[in-house]
Order: sequence, then structure tokens, then C-alpha cells
Amino acid sequence: MKKNSFLDLFEKCSDDLKALAFTHSSYAHDKNIESNERVEFLGDSVLSTIVSDFLYKHYHQNEGKMTKIRASFVCTESLSNLAKELNIENRIKLGKSFSSKKISNAILADTIESMIGVMYLTFGLHSISTAVLQALKVKDKIKAGLYTTDFKSALQELIQNTKRTLEYKVEKYLTKGGQENFRANLFVDNEFISFGQGSTKREAEQNAAKLGLEKLNKDND
Repeated sequence: MKKNSFLDLFEKCSDDLKALAFTHSSYAHDKNIESNERVEFLGDSVLSTIVSDFLYKHYHQNEGKMTKIRASFVCTESLSNLAKELNIENRIKLGKSFSSKKISNAILADTIESMIGVMYLTFGLHSISTAVLQALKVKDKIKAGLYTTDFKSALQELIQNTKRTLEYKVEKYLTKGGQENFRANLFVDNEFISFGQGSTKREAEQNAAKLGLEKLNKDND
């Protein structure tokens, strides 16, 4: 299935439903028309069902762990990132009160849920599940251990399974603006793998671990 199959399916919905998906409540209030809030509510439930069904069928984890994994895919950050990938910001209709403001991640995430709701109404659950899962990269991120924000723990678990050594070497430096920053260099078996930067040591190490996970999993494919 093509990478943009999510957007392809959405574009096949009726013009009225597509317009509804992009109608923020502020715009609806100005124009006295229906907003996307109801279809967003539907899309939220559909998205949760799609991810839950996938986890239940393919990953034999306990309820607590599956709940955490699901949360990482249906959260505001995940959905707003998808909205930015699909470049839908300019299609969202906002009211006059938003005319000079940047669209928030919360609005972007809500719009993705609205789009999923519209697709569900048009095609049904089974027909949209694969497109939704692929758009959010659910299978790939779970395989790479990127369904969590604790990348250090995920990387530690991967390294322990292969009986290799893991080390972070952290350096402190000042930015051009005089702000204190950190760079964490990640080594596996004394070989440099990746580096991460951040305003704290922990943030730098987490960013280094995230890139390290991506590289090591790619090398193992």
C-alpha cells in the first residue's frame, strides 16, 4: 500500500464530509454551521479501536503495557506530527479569533481524528485500518522500540539481549546565545553510534538513545 494511502482514502470521501473534517468549532460558530467536534469524537474512538485491535492480535503483552503503547500512538504529539507530514494545516478552517495565530498541535491532532471519523463513515472500519496503522507507523515503531518516550530503557533492553556494552559520554557546552546545553555521545562496544543534544543531560541522552535505536534496528533488518 502506498505511503500516502491515508490521504488517498480521505480524498475519496464526499466533499461535504471532507469539508466537515476541517471545520474547527471557531469557524463553525462564525458561520453558524456544524463543526467537526462530533466526527472528531467518532474518529477518536475508531482510532483507539484500530490500534487496540492491532496490539491484541500481534503483541502478547499485558493490559498495562498495551495501554501505554496505544497511548503513544493516539496522543497529541503523534497525531499532530502526522498532520504536519500530510501538510493539512492550510486546509483547516478557523474562526476570526484564530486568524493571526499559529495552529496548535491540539487542533492538528483533533483534525486527524476528524479525518479518521469521516473515513470510517465512508468506508467502514476494516477498509481504513491498514491505512491508519501505516500512516502512524505503528508496526515499524513498535519493532524499533520507538513507541515509548523512554528510549534509554528501550535501548538498554535491546543491548542486554545481545550482550553488548553501552555507554554515554556527555559534554556540556554553551550555545551562541550563551545558553548551557548538553551533547551525549552514544557508544556500543566502544563504537560511536549516535549523538543527541538537549538542554539537560537526560534530554541529550534520550535523544542519543532514540537515534541509536533507529540505527541499530535498521542495521539488523
